[in-house]
Amino acid sequence: MSRIDKIFWDTLRGPRQWISSWFAAYALVGAVSSGLIPILLPLMMVELLPHELAAVGYVMGAFNLGALTSPLWGNLADEKKAYRLVFCGGLLLELAALILFPLAANLGAWLGLALLMGAGSAAVSTCATLLIVDFYPHEQWTSRIGWLQTFNGGGQVIGLLLAGAFAAIGYRFGLWMGAGLLAAAVVAGLILLPRASKAESSLGELNRAGLALDFEALSRFARVELIGGGLLKHFHLLNIAGLKNIPKLLPTRFGRFLMSWFFVFLGVAGFFAYFPIFLKQSFGVLPATTSLTYALAAGIGIALYNLSGVWAQKLGAQKIYFYGRILRFTGFILLLVPLLIRHIPGDNILALVGFAVVVLAWPVLSVTGTELTSELSPISQGAAQGLNNAANGVGTVAGTYLAGWLVHMVGYDCIPIMALVGLALSIVTDTSFHRTKPITDSSLAQQAAAS
Repeated sequence: MSRIDKIFWDTLRGPRQWISSWFAAYALVGAVSSGLIPILLPLMMVELLPHELAAVGYVMGAFNLGALTSPLWGNLADEKKAYRLVFCGGLLLELAALILFPLAANLGAWLGLALLMGAGSAAVSTCATLLIVDFYPHEQWTSRIGWLQTFNGGGQVIGLLLAGAFAAIGYRFGLWMGAGLLAAAVVAGLILLPRASKAESSLGELNRAGLALDFEALSRFARVELIGGGLLKHFHLLNIAGLKNIPKLLPTRFGRFLMSWFFVFLGVAGFFAYFPIFLKQSFGVLPATTSLTYALAAGIGIALYNLSGVWAQKLGAQKIYFYGRILRFTGFILLLVPLLIRHIPGDNILALVGFAVVVLAWPVLSVTGTELTSELSPISQGAAQGLNNAANGVGTVAGTYLAGWLVHMVGYDCIPIMALVGLALSIVTDTSFHRTKPITDSSLAQQAAAS
């Protein structure tokens, strides 16, 4: 049994020693940020402003932009030991924005509120990692964060199921019920979060935690793809040192991988901003059916995280990364065919199958993306994960805004095409891996040796 397999199975076999009571509050965050909001927010916007097709892309882009504020919250919580303030404050920020969002019916207000929602979600996720890193020995971090991710993923599945039910009642009602769930999370946080005085250590900087965190083992646990999810996205933050390394890294295999990773998120960002509207408008799929399909696919996909790691060990992470993109490419082809050939019998079923395939590809991409970051990086693992997050975050924000403009110009049919183009560019970028040059810069080599 490999080192990673041992960590994974030991973590699963003894859940009680790794799970803290406040994880329940973070599960509620997953239900709202990654379950209710991605379904109900776009549908409500289209209902209130039916002729403003670009509004959804711009508003969801603002949410993603708000999520990039993680460094601010991480520094505040870590330096001031303001764990409860940041965690509960982030919840209250997202809660207030959720209450106000249905009361506004103009793009300007929605953009501001979505930005606040994203920032609030980022504050909670960033602080959640600190509540493990600063309160427990480093030997426990990977297992505890793995279970925290699992709670967040379980919350997402519940949120998606609730979104389907709430959509049938009313989008406003659903969003306000989400605010109620966040209020419950605030109460749970105030009661269950550990006191700052009990912190075992002070890292001074969140990025230093990467010296003890096993990213490859952590990737075996479920990681939410939708906005608001993914602790790894908030755990290692991009720093100035990482940015300075980018020009030197671009000609390397790791630089090529970062480019391909960027294109993956650039292409699919629009789909995940518009998917409930796209499936409803193009194929007549009800939001309840969309939510149920996503929840089932995400639930089944939990088993694929560990399987993807096993496959990567046997066949190589690069090969499985390629297969993961081919799988997602196939899903978007299934979504595109009924748009090109109208009146296909069962086109809604074909679209749902394609949608499920797109979702199921995420565990494969998530695991191999993390493993390739560790395998190819010539710099420290913490800085490398920061660059991985940057490619993810910038690609998602840029792709969401680009999708808003394209939908405004040509309609919803452009969404699967944009995804296919992004995935194709990602795959083409990989073909030049063998022509990339090795690292010769001494400073980068020293960073690699220190990792």
